[in-house]
Amino acid sequence: MESYELPSVKCCYSALLFITNVVVCYYYKYYLYSALFAGLTVSSLMYHSQKTFLSYWIDQFFIFSVVVYGGYVFYKKFSKNIINILYSIIAIITFLGTVILYYYGSMKGCFVFAEDMKECDYWHQILHLLSSVGHHSIILM
Repeated sequence: MESYELPSVKCCYSALLFITNVVVCYYYKYYLYSALFAGLTVSSLMYHSQKTFLSYWIDQFFIFSVVVYGGYVFYKKFSKNIINILYSIIAIITFLGTVILYYYGSMKGCFVFAEDMKECDYWHQILHLLSSVGHHSIILM
């Protein structure tokens, strides 16, 4: 079995998806959201290339910041424009998907927390994809 301390090149590549969020948020004038995604991109690259205690907590900070701010933007947009149901549904489904992959996975030792490093990386790449798509849908609502 491989160590979880090894760098994950594939997860570094999938973390680059967040650059699309940086650009789209900036284009739609969500400058703080864009900056948080820029921080998340850098912290994810840092964590997946060099898994240290510090890189983990920096990444967690940006994950939490993006989730909280994304939730705030979702709430503000949803309360003003319930017509964009499709984008809202995509945001909710992708959020629930990330919760399942991360928190359920941590409780059961599967998905992102699988014992096999290749499986773990695969699900983590899916997590990056779901997160990126979900936040794109929030911006586009």
